[in-house]
Amino acid sequence: MQFLRSCRYKIHMRIKQRIHDVIVIGAGPIGSHTAYLLAKQGFDVMICEKNSAVGNDVNCTGIISAECMKRFNLVSDVIDKPVHTIKAFAPSGNSVHYRSEKPFAYTVNRSSFDRELNSLAQHAGVRTYLNTHVREVYSGKESFEISVKYSDGTEKLFRSKVGVIATGFELNTLNGLQSRHVDFSYGIQTDVLMDNITDVEVYFGKHIAPGSFAWVVPTNGKSAKVGLIVKNNPVEYLKRFLESRQIANRLMSQDYKIKCSPLPMKRIQQSYGERLVIVGEAAGQVKTTTGGGIYFGLLCSEIAVKIISDAFARNDFSKRMFRNYETEWRKAIDPELKAGKRLRNFFERLNDGQINFLVNLAKTDGILPAIRSSDFDWHRDIISFLMGKLIKKKIFQNEE
Repeated sequence: MQFLRSCRYKIHMRIKQRIHDVIVIGAGPIGSHTAYLLAKQGFDVMICEKNSAVGNDVNCTGIISAECMKRFNLVSDVIDKPVHTIKAFAPSGNSVHYRSEKPFAYTVNRSSFDRELNSLAQHAGVRTYLNTHVREVYSGKESFEISVKYSDGTEKLFRSKVGVIATGFELNTLNGLQSRHVDFSYGIQTDVLMDNITDVEVYFGKHIAPGSFAWVVPTNGKSAKVGLIVKNNPVEYLKRFLESRQIANRLMSQDYKIKCSPLPMKRIQQSYGERLVIVGEAAGQVKTTTGGGIYFGLLCSEIAVKIISDAFARNDFSKRMFRNYETEWRKAIDPELKAGKRLRNFFERLNDGQINFLVNLAKTDGILPAIRSSDFDWHRDIISFLMGKLIKKKIFQNEE
């Protein structure tokens, strides 16, 4: 903190130092969308991005729902292919097949997707500074301030009236913040060349991804993303999955690069402060059922922009003012997060025999029609339906 105090003193002595309206940390889709919406309203916005290019080192399957694409008017040029079908595989190898006539989601090139959203922000007047690694933040009564370290080793301090943190899990690396992620899993995947892959495939089992699932997601041609979510030993589980009989015989190449990153499984304790809001994965605005964060993040981004605009209109940047942001976004998605957490806690207790029973059950008993009528992004109703079915079936009496 001594560095920040020293820099703040020096900057206060420079009367001509520019103070931005808003500084956004992170040029991912949530950060760029937030910046874009604010710039459209006439605010002076800058984005700090630690990577040398927007979209670098993205670790995501790139599945975005049709509703999300439509609701937020997202770019369609980066779509790889529509998603009509999902096959879910039990540990026994038995499967259930879900198909929709209309695409319920799309796979997109996430690097291109991120760049397109950032390009929209820049066209609206946002400045994006690359290779700017934010080390420390300070939010106080007079301003929001960040300490930035560049790739050449030099450091600089920027100031604004409001700060937006959209760094994803890297929130935990920022000094000067109280909020931290304490409940997380690891999302790990690799891009492969693969034969006989047309549908999104999901695999369950204690030996595959305990308490969660693995996936195969086709992208372009014979390329696919293969990955999983686990609490521990992600590299070990992914290598085992790649060597499994379901996957290994279809791989056309053994040369693959693995990407692994922590994935929040719970919202942070507080997503606001004096002159500060935290959005997207950084705030834990992630579907706890699938780990997807784009839809909820964009939704909460719009809530953040509304509150920030109100703060400028009232010239009130207090902690009390920005508390409204957390109140509104939790009202919008907290029931979903809690329902997903209940389902995940339930699923973590299941053994392979019980998972086999569930997959077989999904073929009957009205479960598939209920899934077809449910929403891809909003899971609370289908979770309540499924939990009711499972309680009636006394699933925990179905032992291996």
